[in-house]
Formats: sequence, C-alpha cells, structure tokens
Amino acid sequence: MTKSKYYLITLLTAILLSVVLGSSPAFASDTYSTNQAEPTISVPVSQWNELKSNNEKALNSIEASSVPLTEAQTIAVKQRQELNEAKTTIDKLTTELDKAKADLVKQEVTLSEMSSSIDELKNKIENDKKTIKRLRMQRNLSQILGAGATIGVVIHR
Repeated sequence: MTKSKYYLITLLTAILLSVVLGSSPAFASDTYSTNQAEPTISVPVSQWNELKSNNEKALNSIEASSVPLTEAQTIAVKQRQELNEAKTTIDKLTTELDKAKADLVKQEVTLSEMSSSIDELKNKIENDKKTIKRLRMQRNLSQILGAGATIGVVIHR
C-alpha cells in the first residue's frame, strides 16, 4: 500500500473520531477548564470497537505495504546496478567497434594500395612481354638477314 493510502486511512480515522467526539454531549459543551486535570470523552462501546478495529486494519495495511515497498526498492537497486553494468559493457563494445572500424579503414587503404601495385605489375608484365616479343622478332630478323647474307655471299662466289 502506498503512502497516499496510508494518509487517506489516517485522515478518515481522524474525521471519524472528530464526528464521534463532536456529537458527544460532554465534548460539545465547554469542557476545557483549568480546574480539570484531564478532559474525558464518552463514546459508545460499539463505536469505540469500530474505531479500534479500523485503526488496527490501517496499521496492518501500513505494515503489509512496507514489505512490498522494501522489496520493490531492493529490486530497483539491483536493476540500477544491472543497468550500470550493461552501460559499461555497451561503452566497451562501442569502443571496440570504433577500433574495429578504424582497423577496417586501414585495411581498405592497404587493399587499395595492393590493388594499385598489382595493376602496376600487370602493366609492367605486359610491357615486358611486348619487349620480349619485339626482341625475338629482332633476333629472328637478324638471323634471317645473316643467313640470307651468308647464302648471298656463298652464291656470289
């Protein structure tokens, strides 16, 4: 039971007491006097028992409501601790994710550089193949010219 219910029960009890006491002839007359040691009130036994019963119910409700409140507070404290742990974990994971993103960017740069190097090597290999082909053609041509010149010299003599 919440505190507002406790206050409501206390307020209703106080109103009931004031109504009962206000309707009493002894209380309605001016009983306050400096001569009397302590004022007394007259309440019928049935009303007194009802007030007493209502008071006991209110006290029992207050005591019963404090146990779930304490449990709820304990659960709230545990949940707060779990949330703090989860936040710490999320912060660590965020840091690791940022680091992984940075590593990924570095790897992409490295891969791009490697791709450029591979393209350069491919171009160099193509150029080398063309050079080798040209040199073979020059060698074969010079061999043909040399053989033709040798045959020409042999025929000419």
